[in-house]
Amino acid sequence: MKIDKQPLLDKQQGLSLVELMVGLAVGLVISLGLLMLVSGTSNAFKVQDDFSRLQESGAAALHYLIDDFRMAGFYGLAMSSGSVSLDSATLATAGINAIANDCAAGSPSPPWSLNLLQPIDIQSGLTPANVHAALPCIEADDFAAGNASVIMLRGAVGTPLAAGALDANALYVQSSPSQSPNTLLFKGANFAALKAANLTRSFANGTDFPIFAYQSHVYYIRPCSRRTAATCSNMLNDDGGSSIPTLVRHELAGASLQLVPLAEGVERINLLYGIDTNNDGIVDQFIAAPTALELPSIVAVRIYVLVRTASTSSGYSDAGKNYDLGGGVNFTCTPGVDCNLRRHVFSQVASLRNCAQRRGGGNTC
Repeated sequence: MKIDKQPLLDKQQGLSLVELMVGLAVGLVISLGLLMLVSGTSNAFKVQDDFSRLQESGAAALHYLIDDFRMAGFYGLAMSSGSVSLDSATLATAGINAIANDCAAGSPSPPWSLNLLQPIDIQSGLTPANVHAALPCIEADDFAAGNASVIMLRGAVGTPLAAGALDANALYVQSSPSQSPNTLLFKGANFAALKAANLTRSFANGTDFPIFAYQSHVYYIRPCSRRTAATCSNMLNDDGGSSIPTLVRHELAGASLQLVPLAEGVERINLLYGIDTNNDGIVDQFIAAPTALELPSIVAVRIYVLVRTASTSSGYSDAGKNYDLGGGVNFTCTPGVDCNLRRHVFSQVASLRNCAQRRGGGNTC
C-alpha cells in the first residue's frame, strides 16, 4: 500500500515574514522594558548612593567642628586660659622652640599655634588673593572662593595620659588650679627633666596632675580633594576633572602643622556666634561677626554646613533653589555651571563648654 506523504510536507513550512516581524517586535518591546527597568534601577541606586555620601560628608563635617569647639580652651584643670605662661624662657625649658609650617606671618613668640590665651580665633573677609599673606600656611589655590572665613581652635584632647605613655615629639598640657601659672605646655621628651626640676604640676603628695595631648586646628574649605599638583591649581585634572570642594584642616603632628582633608563635598560653612554679654556662661544673643573684643565672650556656635554631591545627576537641576545658611547668608547655584548637583544644609549648635563654665565662674575663656 502506498502512503502519500505530501500532506505532512505541506504542514512543515517555516515562519512567514509577518510572523517573524511580529516576533521581533514583541522581543524588542520586552528588551526595551528590561533596559528601562535596569536603567531606572541603576539611576535610583546612584541617587541613593549620592545622598548617602552627602549625608556622610555632612555628618563628618559637623562631627569634626563640634568636637573641636567643645574642647576649645580645655587645658586640663586650668581655671582660666589667662593663667598660662608662655614666655620664651618657659617654652625653651619645655623643649618648644618653633612650630614648622606655623600659620602666622613672621616669627611670633610664642608660636601662633601655641596661643593658648586665644582658644578661638576667627579670621573673616579672606579671599584666594589675600589669604596667604594673612595666614602663610594656606596657599591661594587651596582656598575656595566664596568661603571668606578661617576657623582656628586650640585646646587639648579629653583623654588623660600617663607620663610613661607620652610621645617624645608631641605636645602636652598639664594644669593645676592651685599652682601659678596653672598650665604647663611641654614637649613629651622634656617631661622627665621638667619633673626633676619640680616644674611639672602635681598634687601635694607628689602625684602628677592629669596630662592631656595638646591640639591646634585650622579649618577652611579647599576647592579640590585629591590634588594632581602641590596645590589645587590644576582644576581640569584634580578629582578626575570634577574638583570636589573639601573641608580640610591643618593640625599639629608633633611640632609641625600638617594639612589633612576631612570631608568631601563641603561647599560652604557659616557660623553664628553665641555671645555671653553678662558673664554668666549663657548665650544672650547670636551674632554673625564678633569683634576681637567679643571673641572671649563666645560660649556657643551655631554651625551651618552646605554639602553637595561629588557627581552630577542627569536630568536634575538645582536652579532657583535658595539655601539658607543663617545670619542672612544664602546660596544659590550658577545656571549652566553647577546646578545639576544635589545639595543639603546641615546645622547644629555646639556649646563651648570650657569657656561657658569659666565665664559662669567669673573667669575668662
